[in-house]
Amino acid sequence: MACTRTFATSRIFSENLHPDEITKMLGVLPTGTDPLNPESKYKNRRVSNFWKYSTEKLSNSLNNVEHVEIILRALNGKSNQMELLRHRGCQTDIFCYWDSNGQGGPSLSVTLMNELVKFGLDIYWDMYFDDEEDA
Repeated sequence: MACTRTFATSRIFSENLHPDEITKMLGVLPTGTDPLNPESKYKNRRVSNFWKYSTEKLSNSLNNVEHVEIILRALNGKSNQMELLRHRGCQTDIFCYWDSNGQGGPSLSVTLMNELVKFGLDIYWDMYFDDEEDA
């Protein structure tokens, strides 16, 4: 019993920079964007532009480390750009989805944590556990 599905998403939120500007600054094509929309019924869309690079459709791996590594490879050589984005008011992080049908959990090596530090990225998990009786 272990992970049944996982993926990771590099997220950038900005009140000032349109997602196209973020793409231009990073030189990385996003897997999704959501420009600020003052008319949206959703608060987060009314107050912030959103840019993401997600591994959801890029890898079927059940190893969360592989998903984080895909993102870090996409950002390779972009630590200065990530720092500049934060200096311009952007919030940056990696958000991971992790679903399991039992014991175990995601992990990060010291080497991978050091890579996250280089890019100034916090990392979070949204974790779900299937009911063992249904498994």
